[in-house]
Amino acid sequence: MPEPPPRKNRPWLYAALALLVVWFVYLSMFGPRRHARLENSGMSEPAPYNWPLADLDGKPVSFADYRGTTVFLNIWATWCGPCRSEMPSIARLADHPRIVKQNIAFVCVATDDQGQTVKSYLEGKNWPMTFLRADRLPTTFVTEGIPATFIIDPNGKIIATEVGAADWDEPQVVELLLKAVRTEGR
Repeated sequence: MPEPPPRKNRPWLYAALALLVVWFVYLSMFGPRRHARLENSGMSEPAPYNWPLADLDGKPVSFADYRGTTVFLNIWATWCGPCRSEMPSIARLADHPRIVKQNIAFVCVATDDQGQTVKSYLEGKNWPMTFLRADRLPTTFVTEGIPATFIIDPNGKIIATEVGAADWDEPQVVELLLKAVRTEGR
């Protein structure tokens, strides 16, 4: 019985495996996002309005400035691929015709070390959100990952949370925000 020929190096197999790994990494970072589930937060504590923030030039901003307003709060970073991928949908939500004239603040708080990094990322983007920076997060807003989004009603109650990237300009998100606006003073 003749001996089988020795196995030759199969560069195509290694190339195919490398491509598969690259494709998986690409999809996990920039692939299709899921619909926002917006889980009821179940949080009994109010939003921490004593949170010190800074604008992108380093000037202090108080989160208390948003007391009495419905707040769409997004915690993100420029180095986070999923954070960057969901930003256009947040901008579309903030620009939605049913949302624009409402008392809703869209606040995106970056955890980057430098405000200049965030300013560079935002250059050329005319997004209708307020971009701030935080050196630390209050325990209420600490999650297992970013992006993390919190919807706070005008009474300071966190009514919904979402950890992970999502498509934000969907009808159920618009309805949730409009419902939150209507709870003012209740």
